[in-house]
Amino acid sequence: MNWRKRTICILVAMLMLGSFTACGGNEQAEGEGGESRPERQFVTIVTGGTGGTYYPVGTILATLWNEELGHLGVNASAQSSGGSVENLNMLKDGEAHLGIAMANLTLFAYEGQQRFQDNQFEGVRFVTALWPDVTQFVVTESSGIETLSDIAGNSFNVGSAGSGTEYSSNIILEEVAGLSLDDVHVEHLGYTEASSAMQDGQLDGMNAEGGIPTSAVSEIFASRTAVRMLEFSDEDYQTLHAVAPYYGQFTVPGGMYTGLDEDVQTVGVKSALIASEDLDADLVYEMLVAMYDHLEEIQEAHEALRSVTLEESVKGLAPVPFHDGAIRFYEERGIEIPEDMRP
Repeated sequence: MNWRKRTICILVAMLMLGSFTACGGNEQAEGEGGESRPERQFVTIVTGGTGGTYYPVGTILATLWNEELGHLGVNASAQSSGGSVENLNMLKDGEAHLGIAMANLTLFAYEGQQRFQDNQFEGVRFVTALWPDVTQFVVTESSGIETLSDIAGNSFNVGSAGSGTEYSSNIILEEVAGLSLDDVHVEHLGYTEASSAMQDGQLDGMNAEGGIPTSAVSEIFASRTAVRMLEFSDEDYQTLHAVAPYYGQFTVPGGMYTGLDEDVQTVGVKSALIASEDLDADLVYEMLVAMYDHLEEIQEAHEALRSVTLEESVKGLAPVPFHDGAIRFYEERGIEIPEDMRP
């Protein structure tokens, strides 16, 4: 039985039980002659700033689900946000159904660590691993910044307040560059705003962490403003990994951006699609079916999705449980889920 027929069977069974819900965002409709139509499932996926990777990918996924699951009443939409921390808080507060977040921050929320110490979110669940959020420290040539420690005394955008980028920027500046935030003229802008400020001569650099290519980084490299991307040495990585073991080493390949002729070694953390444990398991299951059955199509829509594969769908993440609907999907596809990532 193909997946379309299977979803129709699931829908019929659930209509009989009246149980197909998604965090309460439902609306019953009637067709011509008064026949019952599927309950409309309003699904909001919270993402990040429009100049990053989360927002365009969220839009791609929402479009896919509307096209492939519309017969189930799914009406999905992507919403821009401040990033990982805000997304986790919105899911906890029931203001969204799905989100994209860095894996390490998802673990912090689940365990009530770091900035979530007084705001634990035990109900957060992974849906699928996505791409590595690659740290990209981009600075203007005119700033004279050539190393991480050179950022001292300069204006630098650490990311939107409460974002995963802000968290990464702060820990890198403090642990790797050996700087306190008092040593830097810190700004909290979105990626697009930071790129514009750099082009206007009002900002010396930014961290634009995300799946590559990142649109705001593409913009600044293609502009008339001369910029460079800072490299993380092996020693830099070891220093960071010692205090934050969820970081890995990654490479931004030469040619990824206009004028970036050579590979740049950097660091990053894997991102994931997340949900509340309360989100309907059958809905999560069908969303994953649609996503992975149409993976090649959505990979054509954004370069970052090329690193997403079924084989890597549960790898590289922190020990946070997967959603019940995701577990059902992966078990059917023969993907083994680590025991410490089961509810």
